[in-house]
Amino acid sequence: MLTKDDIKGLAVMIPTPTKEGAEGWDVPDSVDLDETARMTENYVRAGIGVIAACGTTGECAALLWEEKKAFIDTIVQVNRKRIPVFAGATGLGTKETIRQMRGLKDVGADGAFVGLPLWQTPTIENSTQFYADLGEAVPDMPILIYANARFFKSEFPTIFWERVAKKARTVVVTKMSYSHANLLDDLRVAGHQINFMPGESSIYPAYKMARRRVTAIWSSGMAGMGPEPVVALADAILKDDEKRVDEIWEDIRSIPAGAPPGEFVTGFAKYNAQINKYLTNTAGYIKGGPCRAPYRISDLPESWKRQADLRAKAWTELRKKYIRAPGL
Repeated sequence: MLTKDDIKGLAVMIPTPTKEGAEGWDVPDSVDLDETARMTENYVRAGIGVIAACGTTGECAALLWEEKKAFIDTIVQVNRKRIPVFAGATGLGTKETIRQMRGLKDVGADGAFVGLPLWQTPTIENSTQFYADLGEAVPDMPILIYANARFFKSEFPTIFWERVAKKARTVVVTKMSYSHANLLDDLRVAGHQINFMPGESSIYPAYKMARRRVTAIWSSGMAGMGPEPVVALADAILKDDEKRVDEIWEDIRSIPAGAPPGEFVTGFAKYNAQINKYLTNTAGYIKGGPCRAPYRISDLPESWKRQADLRAKAWTELRKKYIRAPGL
């Protein structure tokens, strides 16, 4: 079974490609499995370290169970155990999450990608017990905690990680989408069991804070446009090559933001799925297809589209600098 030490390099929170014309509520089979297979092979060959499927960018809330299962099955078959695959099993409650974990394990997923139940505001007690219950029910399926403060109504304080490490021994990694300010304390109480992966905007400051204790990072929006610059960054971090990290981070910082100036904080929570699908399609590394109901790319204001066009164009140019020669 996977441990924290098996989680290295870049973890990509992948999109779920949609067939053209299949975005509506009345289409029960919307996933483009051919594009899924192509996407998976391209990511693995590009040097990523982990696949995490059916998160927010993966439109987890818009997929039927049958679609999700077919999607994960395709990824697993194409991947052929080359890198770990964590499959999204976030639900409204414990029983549904366990049902999905067992089904996804049956199709070969290496681990489960799970956020807190999407209903009440969690307490430390019920959130830690939630992951303990998952471990009891599916003891041979490692868990990647989807620790998103905005979506799951928790700040994920150090006491949470301390208790998870004691009570939920199948948790081996977390996607950090909360403040990294307490990272050293979190590592102190749970770093022996859990790999803490900073992502996107927090990668650089988290690395500077923890250095060699950062062995994996995550990306969704950037990697969705093509993973090569972020793969290079993850490799430099893993080697603790500070000069190289600084160089790559400066390149990444030079890319225009994905939202109009001053609109990210208030707008991203409204347009997360839409903007990531728009960026994916515009950059062209993946044929993402339309955004599934209830969200539509038409939801995006024109100012967001114009900014995304600038970002995708600049990222495509940056990729050329980091694409590996064949065989390297």
